[in-house]
Amino acid sequence: MNKTFKNIVKIFAILFLALSFTACTSKAPEGATLSSGDPFPKFDAVDFKGKEVNNEVFKDSPVTIMSIWFTGCKGCINEMPTLQKISEDLKDKNVKVMSICLDTYENKKIKDEAQKIIDAKGVKYPNLAVKPSEEIDAYLKNLTAFPTTLLIGRDGKVIDNISLGSQDKIDELYKKIDEIIAKEGK
Repeated sequence: MNKTFKNIVKIFAILFLALSFTACTSKAPEGATLSSGDPFPKFDAVDFKGKEVNNEVFKDSPVTIMSIWFTGCKGCINEMPTLQKISEDLKDKNVKVMSICLDTYENKKIKDEAQKIIDAKGVKYPNLAVKPSEEIDAYLKNLTAFPTTLLIGRDGKVIDNISLGSQDKIDELYKKIDEIIAKEGK
């Protein structure tokens, strides 16, 4: 029995080492995390009105505010009226506000629930259901904080990850957007 136990321990040790080496040498999928200057992952989506959307959408505005949310996230839902106000405030500056709802692409029941939330919160900015793909999935599956709200430039690159918890932060956001627009005009 003692010899059998030692053999089992050796087998588990070998398996553990083999898995450890595999994990250390495997590369995480591109786009798993985003920093300032990184391109937003390529995606194809459909907005809740049926219009197809992809990364080309960023080219139309100097800044796009992209919020990533899901239907069970109270903080995400509570942020929506603020994002709607920002959308209205910055419309004349050609700043776009959009959202990706994570749990709606192929689930009609959840998409209907999301639409009810959007309607109840008075949201008019586009909400997207993203089609699964390796690049966007690698990023979205690694998010740990919700809502995640990003500033994305005309070039499709992330400018910053923002938080909208207070009026001071919104004022700071407006100032940052004004700087980005001014810099683009030079």
